[in-house]
Amino acid sequence: MIQRPKRGETNEDLLRQEEEFLARANSRPAATVVSVNKRKTDEEDEKKTESQKPQSKFARERANKKKKEGIVDNTVLKEAASREERVAVLGRIVERVVPPNVSLEDWKPEANPHGFPKAHQLSNLIHGAPPSDTNLTGSRKKSLYMQELQEKGAIKKQSNQKAAATLSARPVVPSSDVKDPRISALGQQSYIIQGDVSEGQKIHNENITKIASMSHDERLKAQQELMASLGPKELNFLQSLRKKKEMLKGQQTEGELMDCEASEKEGSKPLAPPMPPSSADKGEELRKVRFSEDVEMETEGMSTSTVPDDSTVSENELPIPPSEAKKWIHMDKVDLEKLKWMTDMPKPKPLKNNEGFVARFNFEGDILPYDADVSYREALHHHGEEPGRAGYTLDELFILIRSKVLQQRHIGLRTLANILRNAKEGLYDTAVNPPIIQLVVEAGVVLLLRFALDESSLHVYGEAVRGLYYLIASEPDERCLAMVQPWAPAGLEPGVSSKIHASEKSRKELDEEEKELKDIEVIKLDIVRALVRMDTHIRLRYILETVKPNPDTVIYTLGILTRIVRHSLTAAWKVVQTPRLLSVILENFLPHNLSPLLTGENVSSMSSVYGVPLKQALHLLRVLAARGRQLAAVLVNTHDVMGRILTYVSLEPSEVAIPLQEALSLSQEAYATWATLLAYGLSKAEEAIANFYPLIVKQLVFYRDKVPINEETEKNKFNYDVGAQLINSLTRAVNVAASKTLLSSRMKLNQGTVMGASGKAEVLPPPSLSWDDLSDIPQLIETCLKKWLVQLERTGQTSFSALRLLGSCCSFLEAYYLKWKDQSSYSGERCHQKLQKLHDEVILPFLNSTCFSNLVSSLPKHSSLICDYQVGTKRDPVNLGSLGCVTHGGKIVPVVQITSPFPLLLPLSSLLVILHSLHPFLDAQGAKFLNLPELSSYFQKVCCSHHHLTEHWLTRVEVHMISNLLHLAALKGCTETSIFHETAMCIMACIQKGDEHLIEKLLSNVICAPEFTSDLCEMSSQVDNLALNDYEPLISPAKVQPILSPRQLTERISNSLVSMCSELVGSLASKREYEASKVLRNGIHFATNGITIDQTETPLALGKCWPLEPIKYVYKTSRTQPPKTDDLPKKFSSDQSSPEDILTVTRCLQMAYLGIKYRRKSILQSTDISSWLQHLSLVFLVASDIFLDADVGSYLQGTVIELLRNGGYAKLDPELTIEGFNSSISWYKELLEQFLAVSYGDSTFALFLLIPIQQYWPIEYRKELWGDMSDALTFFRLTPRQVEQFIPMKQFFEPRDDDEGLIIKYRANLGCGNVTEARNSFLYTVASHHIRSHIKKRQT
Repeated sequence: MIQRPKRGETNEDLLRQEEEFLARANSRPAATVVSVNKRKTDEEDEKKTESQKPQSKFARERANKKKKEGIVDNTVLKEAASREERVAVLGRIVERVVPPNVSLEDWKPEANPHGFPKAHQLSNLIHGAPPSDTNLTGSRKKSLYMQELQEKGAIKKQSNQKAAATLSARPVVPSSDVKDPRISALGQQSYIIQGDVSEGQKIHNENITKIASMSHDERLKAQQELMASLGPKELNFLQSLRKKKEMLKGQQTEGELMDCEASEKEGSKPLAPPMPPSSADKGEELRKVRFSEDVEMETEGMSTSTVPDDSTVSENELPIPPSEAKKWIHMDKVDLEKLKWMTDMPKPKPLKNNEGFVARFNFEGDILPYDADVSYREALHHHGEEPGRAGYTLDELFILIRSKVLQQRHIGLRTLANILRNAKEGLYDTAVNPPIIQLVVEAGVVLLLRFALDESSLHVYGEAVRGLYYLIASEPDERCLAMVQPWAPAGLEPGVSSKIHASEKSRKELDEEEKELKDIEVIKLDIVRALVRMDTHIRLRYILETVKPNPDTVIYTLGILTRIVRHSLTAAWKVVQTPRLLSVILENFLPHNLSPLLTGENVSSMSSVYGVPLKQALHLLRVLAARGRQLAAVLVNTHDVMGRILTYVSLEPSEVAIPLQEALSLSQEAYATWATLLAYGLSKAEEAIANFYPLIVKQLVFYRDKVPINEETEKNKFNYDVGAQLINSLTRAVNVAASKTLLSSRMKLNQGTVMGASGKAEVLPPPSLSWDDLSDIPQLIETCLKKWLVQLERTGQTSFSALRLLGSCCSFLEAYYLKWKDQSSYSGERCHQKLQKLHDEVILPFLNSTCFSNLVSSLPKHSSLICDYQVGTKRDPVNLGSLGCVTHGGKIVPVVQITSPFPLLLPLSSLLVILHSLHPFLDAQGAKFLNLPELSSYFQKVCCSHHHLTEHWLTRVEVHMISNLLHLAALKGCTETSIFHETAMCIMACIQKGDEHLIEKLLSNVICAPEFTSDLCEMSSQVDNLALNDYEPLISPAKVQPILSPRQLTERISNSLVSMCSELVGSLASKREYEASKVLRNGIHFATNGITIDQTETPLALGKCWPLEPIKYVYKTSRTQPPKTDDLPKKFSSDQSSPEDILTVTRCLQMAYLGIKYRRKSILQSTDISSWLQHLSLVFLVASDIFLDADVGSYLQGTVIELLRNGGYAKLDPELTIEGFNSSISWYKELLEQFLAVSYGDSTFALFLLIPIQQYWPIEYRKELWGDMSDALTFFRLTPRQVEQFIPMKQFFEPRDDDEGLIIKYRANLGCGNVTEARNSFLYTVASHHIRSHIKKRQT
């Protein structure tokens, strides 16, 4: 250890100790000096500190990646991610330099016996007198001690020195330029330079000297160069600096004169001149935040305020004169701009005719009129671009949301959420263009809301959750789905996704490239997918688990999760696999313990819903279970959902002190979830049916005895809804119990039933629920149905919920009698007796009643196929989809409107079909209503409508009902066969995916049934019928057989109906699609893997030109990929066609000819002729020899000619492109190449190619034919007389061609012999006409 020097040691000892100390210099010192100052003035010290700061592994990798890729953070809210600079608590302590002229003699402390000097009391505090210079305009505020020293005269010399320095700092102008007014106008000080006054004055003097030495021309030249180098913003900014300083100087001068007058009257000394405003104050005045186009916040150096200029506002208009304001306390500095804002608000500028304007919203999200008279007390006026208009624009709301002030962020988010809610309800559809939702999405609202979720304030993240809910979810869609759920076909649920995700090809590309994309790029493709990627569901779990928000936020959070689940199966699994998410929801919002509900308090009025079962949570689980069998199994086996469901369905509102509405709503959703689990036949769900059988029977007895449908309908609304869901659960239970016989027999034989993951058929165990376990249910439900139908007959009026209840009864009886015939206990005689009784005693009286006629009469009013509503999905951006249950304009789709008859008519029509199918000898009076004039009128309107809502999810309800009526007509017969046949062909194009079984049903029962095509047989038997022989068929030189006449074509169709049916059934959809559709329709639980139909590019199973869909499908697959063996069985070869291929094309063309010639009104009403022609063109392209077949050529020619009839040649859309081609020109070019290569001058092909060279089509088509593809002209051998049968010659003559290039091509082809009058008389006539017209024009 080093010894310290001691007393008495010599110099030699000290030197020796020094050597020892230096030798051990690496030893740690006993004490070190630490600087508390964290701020570094040296840049090298800063870099050194940063380099020494420890970094995590991820931080280093992120920094290296950004350094390599050169990533720059340009996000919308980059200021939110930046951190404020840390400021040291205690900085560098320095000694204050005291001026030598300051005397401190009076501040000597006095001796005090207590050890500490006595604190000096300031005289201005003792006497309460204000200092003499506290009201100086623009003066710097002085401390109390400085004021004390001034009063005692301790710093008199300092003020004198400052005055001398000010005089000496004035600009020195050469004597030669003093009299020059131009130099004097520059002023005595600089208006631009801020900071040190002396340095700025020095620079100003140098500039004055230099300008004074220049001539006038030199000054002008220098001024022009300076202005050219600066922009208009910079020039305005520099000019505004001088104006502001001169204005402040004038105010100060005025204040000095007033103070001097006051001081003379009081006999006091005048005040010192005021100090100029500091640079910091100027910066505050000149800064302004604006909202730019790219939704970023920028700070401009110049002011763009809309405050009126000084010249426009007089002193009399101000609320307080500036001279008066100076006398008020703390008003020594008058802000004129703020005073101007206290004047009357300016009126908005008048609008021109039909001139649009920027929409402004109030805090409720309503658009305010342009000149709305709103009181300023509403707080809707602000210092924006239009101060006279009340409200906030979207840009201004985004600024509020980014504000640092909590209240502003809260108001901005709340208003934005209200706007999104109104937009989803269609309130802005006719007022705003483009749609609001598209605007806010493009502006970056997704990131804005996602970042707001991370806020710690309840007001901010609560409104962010609400805004996100109204952005991605749709409350009207969920309500409409809930209304249609018990009686919807097969109880299917829709998937809702973006257009990118709906496209299988785009979805696969996104799956492969998503890892390389940033969040903002994924948002542009799919919002919901991006939210899942940004762990939004995890943040929502944290809010539910830790923060425990208010009831509204909880409900909105559950709604967001429900929307994520509806997006896709992958998103649903993300929600299920999120740690603790489902556990938090189940424990807090679906508890077993119902004690919180015993308070009798309404859930909506509770301050917290934790511990209270919520129907929204059950709804989330139901949508999850509908996604797939495995997800439903996870809910049942892992989370014990069935235990909670049974708790809620067993609630007795009369015994539990909770609101009746809440208890019934909870029971309703519990039954709906139970029915969803029964759709898969899960063991715990079916066992619960047997365990709760007494309770179920008790509830049915209650409905039979206590619930009417014609009395107190509003009071019993929730009773109706619960009953409908209860009976729906029993319907699913019937399907499960009916499968026991089949599965038991297969299990005994060790036969597989469904394909497993290994590819082998698996043997399934039979369900525990048997058919006999439900023996008492059918009679109870049949009694209820009879009672309610009688009540409905008497009053004729009821509610939507009551019709749902009736419809669920019909659905149960349909399923029960359909499945009974497959049971071992089935007795045909007994079954027929029950069916006869049900039909004659229950259903037939209602069918003959006035109430039923009224329901049928209301069909057109509530038809989605007839209405002229526009789809509501127009308002949705491409990266965010919805069902669009609110149509364009704010109206709900007609099918689910409150007076709709479909909740009863759809299940009732299905029950009638089953009854007449199982018992063919039922009284035909049951189908007598098919001849009602109201029903015929409804069908005619369906055939004549444009079908705007064909692709809407809920339209499938109406399509199913029409299909049932047509099937019933096929079973029992009807008088108006032609209108039924026309309706069947019309709704074929309206069948959606998941309902493919309707294709087979309609084709076999109606479209290809001889009883519905009797008019064709009658027409074909009339040899002299002019309607069938009104033109001469075109004969082709390559045809071995002659082209058939129209009468022969019709006769062959009548004789080939059975073959047409089989070929089209096998070609319009695959076997796999038919089987999957039948599984869902018949409720075969062991083969059901999910009851959700995902959104695809088009929800329709067939296109508008559905008879030609097989040809289009083959053309697409032949170009993209080789056909698969399990796809459509009918394939074609591009080289040589087989007889099977030719037969399939023939049947497709026969159906197209049948529809266009004899059912033209229904076929062409919802589509256009151009689509049919372009589909027909694929017959020429799909193979090189098919169109040369005599039958194919005959029907192809007949179909083309029928399309050109009645002015069809003039109704074509030249810009319409067919899928698979880049443009219509490329389509025409490919046709010309095929015609040149393999046509052999086919007349039908030539006629088809003449259609696009009509004069109203673009000139590019004619240039293509007469130019690049002029070699094909030789094979056009049609005559003008042949063409004029179908297209008038004036279509090719008028208007005349004036294009010099095309005229040259005409003359060249005529001159070289490509087109001759003998061989190509039609083309020769057309070209000659245009050449003569052109020559004549030039001569005149």
